[in-house]
Amino acid sequence: MQKIRYILILFILFTSFDGVSQDRNLVQVIVGNEGNFGSGNATLTNYLVENNSANDGVFLEANGTGIGDVVQSLSWINGSIYVVVNNSQKIVVLDPETFQQTGQISLGENASPQQIMQVSESKAYVTDLYASLAYVVNLEDHSVSETTIPAGVNPDRMAQFEEYAYIANSGFGADSTIFKVDIATDAVVDTFEVSRGPSGMRIDADGILWVVSTGYSGDYDDEFNLVPGTSRPGGVHGIDLETGEEVAFAELPSAGSDLAFNPNDNKLYVNTGGVRAFDIVEETFSADTLYKGSFYGMGYDDVSGNFYLANARDFSSAGEVIIYNEATAEADSFDTGVNPGSFLFLYEDMLGTSTEETELASGFELSQNYPNPFNPTTNIEYSTERAGQVKLEVYNITGQKVAELVNARQSAGVKSVQFDASHLSSGLYIYRIITPSGMLSRKLTLIK
Repeated sequence: MQKIRYILILFILFTSFDGVSQDRNLVQVIVGNEGNFGSGNATLTNYLVENNSANDGVFLEANGTGIGDVVQSLSWINGSIYVVVNNSQKIVVLDPETFQQTGQISLGENASPQQIMQVSESKAYVTDLYASLAYVVNLEDHSVSETTIPAGVNPDRMAQFEEYAYIANSGFGADSTIFKVDIATDAVVDTFEVSRGPSGMRIDADGILWVVSTGYSGDYDDEFNLVPGTSRPGGVHGIDLETGEEVAFAELPSAGSDLAFNPNDNKLYVNTGGVRAFDIVEETFSADTLYKGSFYGMGYDDVSGNFYLANARDFSSAGEVIIYNEATAEADSFDTGVNPGSFLFLYEDMLGTSTEETELASGFELSQNYPNPFNPTTNIEYSTERAGQVKLEVYNITGQKVAELVNARQSAGVKSVQFDASHLSSGLYIYRIITPSGMLSRKLTLIK
C-alpha cells in the first residue's frame, strides 16, 4: 500500500504510475509562470475547469506579496503544493484551496533549484541545475540536510520506481547520463547513458523507464557559426530498470523536455514542434503531429485526454495556455502570466484535507482573527511547538507592511495579540506569522 500511495502522489512530478482511475474529476489546473529572469514577476495562474475561468496572481492575492523570481516547477506532496522558485533559491509550500503560504524550504544563496520530488514519507530530493547535485530535504520540518547527492551536468527532472530515484542530467544537451540513486542511503548506485539532453521521464507498469532527450544544438565558433558535425539528435529511450539495458529508441532531430504518458493506450506524448505520440508497444512515432506549434511547456490530463500547451508569446508579456483535445481536435485557451512553463493538475480526491495536516506537520498554527470583520480592533491567536524567533506582521493587498505586531524570541505555546487598525482604512489585509519552521498567512477584513 505504501508503494501505491507514493506513486499516486508523485505522478504529476514528471514521474509515472499505472492505472489512473477514469472516474477522477479534474478540478483545477495550476500554471507556474516563470516571469522575466531577475524581475521577480513570477506568478501562479489558477484555472477552474468547471467554470472555464482563469485567475492569474493567486499567490499575490492570498499572501499580499509576490512569489519571487522564476517559478521553475510545481509538485504535489502530502496534500500541499510545492512551488520551486529557481532564482529566489527557495521552495514555497502552499495550501491548495487558499493558496496561502504554509511553509518554505530555503536552499542557500547560490542554489538553483529545478524540481522537488517526494521519495519517502518524510524525505524529498531537490535537483540543483547549476551545482551538479541534489539536496535531501526533511519534509517534516523543511530542513535541508548537509548530505547532498552528486549529479551530472545540470541535473533536471527526476522519477521514482520502488526504492530508487532517477536523476536526468540534461547538461543543456552537453550531458547524456541518468543517475540511479538508492533512496535508503542517498547514494548513486548506477548510471545509464542515453542521447544528449535527457530530461522528462516516465515509468510504465513493466518497469521500463521512458526518457525524452532534447538533443544538442552543437558547438559554435567565435563568429557564432555552427561547427559542422557537433550537433546531436535527441529522441525517446526505453530502459529496462531491472537489467539496466536499453530496450527501445526512436530518434528525433530535437525535442522539448516535456514527456507525458497515458497508460490506458500505451502512448507517450512529446513536445517537439507540437505534440507527437509515441506507441511504446510498436516503438514508433505516429506519422502526424497531433497539434502543431512551438510550445514553451506541455501538461497532460490523462483522464480527459486534454493537453495543456503553454504559449509564451513574446516572452515579456502575458502568455496563454491552449487546451487541446486529441479525440475531438478542438482547442480552447486562457491567459496566464509571463512565460507559462509548468503545470499541476488537482483532482477532486486530492483536495479538502490539506490545511490542517500541513499546519500540524509544520509545528506551528495561525488561527483566524476574531472578530472578523472587525472595527477597529481584533484578536489574533497563534501557537508554536518549540521556542524560537517569531514575527507577526500585517500587509495591505499591495504587499506593503502596515503593522508589526510581534518580533521577538518566544517560548512554545499558545499566544494572543490584539491588532488595533484605527489608523487604517477599510479593506482586506493579510496577516502573516514567520517562525523557524516556516510561514503562514490569513486574511482579515476591516470595516469602518
